[in-house]
Amino acid sequence: MAHEAEDKAREESAKASQKTKETAADADKKASEASSKASEKAKQFSEYASEKGEDLSKDASNNYDKAKKKAARNYREGKEEAKEKGNELSRNRDNPVVVGNALIIGLGSAALGFWGYQKHAKGELSWEVAGITAAAVSAFAVGDYYLSQYLFKEKFPKK
Repeated sequence: MAHEAEDKAREESAKASQKTKETAADADKKASEASSKASEKAKQFSEYASEKGEDLSKDASNNYDKAKKKAARNYREGKEEAKEKGNELSRNRDNPVVVGNALIIGLGSAALGFWGYQKHAKGELSWEVAGITAAAVSAFAVGDYYLSQYLFKEKFPKK
């Protein structure tokens, strides 16, 4: 009986070993197929990404060239406009409105800077004070703009 049990155990062990080998071979085959499929998918994705990268590179290059041309054009236009404004200012340097605005800007900036420094030195300069001052300067600038336009049209026309 012991020999029979031993033989039976060997047979079961051989069957289990055979089944394990078959299962391992099947798993290797499936893993190889999955690896092959994954490799093919990765290759396809790589090709797709490469194509898209080339398209994006071409688009970026075209956009760069367009932006460069537009910037050059804007630079030339800005330079011409600044030159025209400079010539206009030069022609009107004896106009009382231009002289008055220059004095107001110069003296106002100096006074505002001195006042701000004094507030800072005393420790009284805060965001609230700066905001109120900015609002006042803005209101004054708007008023000065409209007054200057009126004076240019009615009393002291530009040259």
